[in-house]
Amino acid sequence: MSLEDIPSAFADYFGINEITGQLLLSLVVIFTLLLPTMYLARGKNAVTIWLIVVFLGECVVLGLGWLPFWIMIMTIAMTALAIAIIGAKAIGG
Repeated sequence: MSLEDIPSAFADYFGINEITGQLLLSLVVIFTLLLPTMYLARGKNAVTIWLIVVFLGECVVLGLGWLPFWIMIMTIAMTALAIAIIGAKAIGG
């Protein structure tokens, strides 16, 4: 079995949809990277480190073929919107 077949085997084992299996396994990989990083990076730049690790985790599972591409696009769009709102408040006062 290759890495691309793991979500379908996971979905068959639990009797769920294959896309749901892909999303669940993607979340497992991302949180496996993210939670220790969040624990170790408590401080001033924790959000920046968190964003870097989330994007790296999403790139890993996107490369494995487990994560749909539109989820990565939505994560980038929500992050850009949050940064734009914070920047507008900082500039506008």
